[in-house]
Amino acid sequence: MNIFIPYAKTDTMKRVGNQPVKVQKKSKADDEARDPIQVYCRIRPVSSYVESPCIKVVSDTELQVYCPPDERGISKEGQFTYKKIFTDYETQEVVFQDLGLPLIEQLLLGKSSLIFAYGISGSGKSYTMTGNQEDGGIVGRCFDVIFNSIRDYQARRFTFKPDKLNGFDVFSMEDAMIFKAEDFKNNVRNPPKTPKRKDGETDRIPFDYKIIDIEQDVAYSVFISYVEIYHNYVYDLLEDVSDGEIRRNSKIIREDATGNMYVHGVNEQEVYNADEAFDWLKKGQLRKRTAPTFLNMDSSRSHTVFTIRVVQAPLDTDGVNIIQDKKYTVVSQLSLVDLAGSERAGKAKTTGQRLQEAGEINKSLSNLKQCLKILYENQSSSNLRNIAEKIPYRTSRLTHLFKSFFEGSGSIRMLICINPLSDYAELLPVLQFGEMSGSVQVKRMTPLRMDLGLTPGRRKVVDIQSVNRIPCVLEENTRGQMEKKKSYDVKENCFSNYLNLGPPLPELVGDDLLDEEKRQELIIALDQRIKKKDELREILINQSNDIRSQLVFLETNFAGAKQEINSLQILRDQDTNKIKQYQNKALLLENEMVSLKRKLESLDSENKRLKSDLNAKENMLNQVSVDKDLLKQKYNTKIVKKQEQLSRDFKDKWKIQENEFEAKLQEKKRKLRHIKNIVESTESIPGHFSRRPVKRTLSDESLNKLEPVVNDAKPTDFKANEQSETVLRHLRSRRSKSCDPHERWIEHKPPVPTPLQTIMQPKMKKRKSVTKLTDAKTVSNNGASKYCLLTQGSNEQGIPEAKLYKADIIQTMGGGAQVVFNDVETLKQDSPLGGSPVKSRIQAYNNEVRAHGGDTDDVQAKCYGIQGGYTPVSRK
Repeated sequence: MNIFIPYAKTDTMKRVGNQPVKVQKKSKADDEARDPIQVYCRIRPVSSYVESPCIKVVSDTELQVYCPPDERGISKEGQFTYKKIFTDYETQEVVFQDLGLPLIEQLLLGKSSLIFAYGISGSGKSYTMTGNQEDGGIVGRCFDVIFNSIRDYQARRFTFKPDKLNGFDVFSMEDAMIFKAEDFKNNVRNPPKTPKRKDGETDRIPFDYKIIDIEQDVAYSVFISYVEIYHNYVYDLLEDVSDGEIRRNSKIIREDATGNMYVHGVNEQEVYNADEAFDWLKKGQLRKRTAPTFLNMDSSRSHTVFTIRVVQAPLDTDGVNIIQDKKYTVVSQLSLVDLAGSERAGKAKTTGQRLQEAGEINKSLSNLKQCLKILYENQSSSNLRNIAEKIPYRTSRLTHLFKSFFEGSGSIRMLICINPLSDYAELLPVLQFGEMSGSVQVKRMTPLRMDLGLTPGRRKVVDIQSVNRIPCVLEENTRGQMEKKKSYDVKENCFSNYLNLGPPLPELVGDDLLDEEKRQELIIALDQRIKKKDELREILINQSNDIRSQLVFLETNFAGAKQEINSLQILRDQDTNKIKQYQNKALLLENEMVSLKRKLESLDSENKRLKSDLNAKENMLNQVSVDKDLLKQKYNTKIVKKQEQLSRDFKDKWKIQENEFEAKLQEKKRKLRHIKNIVESTESIPGHFSRRPVKRTLSDESLNKLEPVVNDAKPTDFKANEQSETVLRHLRSRRSKSCDPHERWIEHKPPVPTPLQTIMQPKMKKRKSVTKLTDAKTVSNNGASKYCLLTQGSNEQGIPEAKLYKADIIQTMGGGAQVVFNDVETLKQDSPLGGSPVKSRIQAYNNEVRAHGGDTDDVQAKCYGIQGGYTPVSRK
């Protein structure tokens, strides 16, 4: 394994023994320190027989681009400078060592970083970021370096869990084991789906690099997330959905308590090794939106952001457990952004949905250029005295997500990928944007260094003292194991001394066996050993029986203890569930209480507003009532004066009309006397013919007075020569009773009605008279129940008459009205003699004269006399 040693040693978390916790404040110089955005350029490899038409690498940092001469012989050139230029023969490993490896070192030290891969479509951005199985890209090599470096310092799984607010909660070893058991149950019920390996796909080749200069007295955990920005909406690529399901729920971007932007509700997966992280990366890539175009068979149609977050928490004084105080947790992230390539519709030959996607991609990239351009202009020397222009981060989700990086929450690096086969017009904007981005300076990030007052190197001390220590910082204390091992060694030495079989056997050679004394010594020693062996066998049997009885006792105790532990675990699980339920219930009640408080505050404010409105309206009503009383008093005085004036005028008019009526009455009396004289003069006519009696009636002015009727005697009665008698006829007002006084009528009559002066005319008390019925609302919205249509004309005899068509108004369900005709009333005025009384008398008299051959002049004179007209001269 290769070991990477950083170029310059960076500051680590300094700790001084037996000192209180201190937070070192940033100096003013650190606040003002800025670093430029480091821009790198990579040229995509092409075939050896194809020459680059417009790109030439001048040095490691300079690049020259030129345009071939056109028809007029004019050519354009441009030279651009970057941090470093990777030519087409430099491998992925070289690119990662210069571009990504220093950022991994910063990541493990608590600093955040951001990498942009920018270029036109088909320039090699996705290959540089992800690579393939044999030759990994920046993302896969980051996994290898991170886990190679923190392998011995990783925390247990589920020690850190996201709090959904861009932070992490720290849990104890017991809680972590509970979470692990729950996760195991979920995986057994619903096994996770791993991406299937394609045919011919080989195993991934790991990248053997390791950073050794990291903090050892902390515990590390790694979390990853993978999102894409499609049509300016953020989608989670690691969301738990079935294969082929369309992700409809977009995520929103929020700002946490420290001012950093994050994707709310994104799925953050804790990974324990590089292979697990790479599997999640492949799962996200299968869900990434890609489509073939004319320029690229696998063109990205969205911006993808792969985020690696490293969580660090210091160890306690013993160097074994993690300090669970959340304020000592350090979270750093590395965001690897693969921007979708800008493309021209004419060259990529995109239509329909692909064309819309290209438009959204170009729009977001344009907003990124605009933000960096405004940053550059605000920082330029010519703009120091002017007001800084506001940067439109929120116009695009891409710039809104990385707003905190542009404002100094981490370092930024950009990789410009270019295709040598592209045209000069396509390369020039990309190279200019890269050079301009290199001039933008970002505030330097200084991580918060906390001095906990703990002894450095406490983990290493524990590692030396422990035996068979598992590389995890959340295991039980190992001091008891060391004491047990020492006591076991002492017992073993004592037991070996106790198991000695007696004195050693005498040393004998071949000739000593012939000596009797030597043989006796050997026999005595062997007898002692045999005796000692029997004693040891008896002791061994006794001890084995004791051990067996102790084992039985321990087994019974173990079974009871195990059963008790199981019952205690069940009770603890029940208590834990109850606690969780109570916590959830308390949380719900707190939320409900907060909502009720807000509702109460809103109701109080609404009540105050309504009270103020009520007071204002009461004041207005009081003012209106006062004004009304004043106006009423004013109009009452006016009405009294008007009534007095009208009464005076009426009396004057009444006197005038009374005088006129008296004059007319005298004139009529004079005429009647004249008619009487004419009638009396007719009696002197010879009696060879008879006259029929003629009734006299007054005109319409004298209807309300008594009408004298003159009945002439029949021819047989003339002999008696009796006076004509006068008959009085009393007129009575008899109205039509077809109208109910409680009903409401709509009287529809002609504009100029002919006065009939009939006593049978219906009397409608509650009525509304109309001359033209042009709007249906006149019938439906007046609350009327009856309808009357008046028509006027003449009958066959020429006598004027009127017809009243009566109907009921029925309200309909739709809000209208229906008119149903049910009665017709005819009004006309007839003479008792049939027709006009004067004409009837004249016609009768003329008939008699013709019948008896009377003189025509006398008939005319008598007719004129009857009519009360002028008496001709021939009558003398």
